[in-house]
Amino acid sequence: MPRTALAALLALLALAAWRGPALAAGFEGPGVAPAVTRAVDVLSAQDDAPCVLEGRLVEKLPRRKHRYLFEDRSGQVVVEIENSVFGQLTVTPKDKIRLQGHVDWNRKRPNTVEADSLVILGPVTEADLPAAPARQENAAGHARHPAAR
Repeated sequence: MPRTALAALLALLALAAWRGPALAAGFEGPGVAPAVTRAVDVLSAQDDAPCVLEGRLVEKLPRRKHRYLFEDRSGQVVVEIENSVFGQLTVTPKDKIRLQGHVDWNRKRPNTVEADSLVILGPVTEADLPAAPARQENAAGHARHPAAR
């Protein structure tokens, strides 16, 4: 077999075996913060901390370009999703989604999440929604607001 044909065959085999870049490339070890996985944890996370959130988009925020209210079992957080991240997807509040992105810190506002990717996982179930506040009753058996003391 001529050398050029052998070299071409080896190059073709190497190209077929290559699976592309790693999805989560980078350093893993001491000093690296784990990904934030709950909406409530975003509020106390450091700037640029990685996030992987599963939940639903509740609504688009009025007068806020690309900003949506995201909800999971732990609570709600504002997320920024560019049109390019949505691509051709249509997402409703009934869809369970997975957002991957990072925490965006601003000293004048609560932390938000800037989404890099979005995947629809299926319909939202009761298990995906936050638990309702516990119903409290006073001595007379009347319900009272959970925040009332």
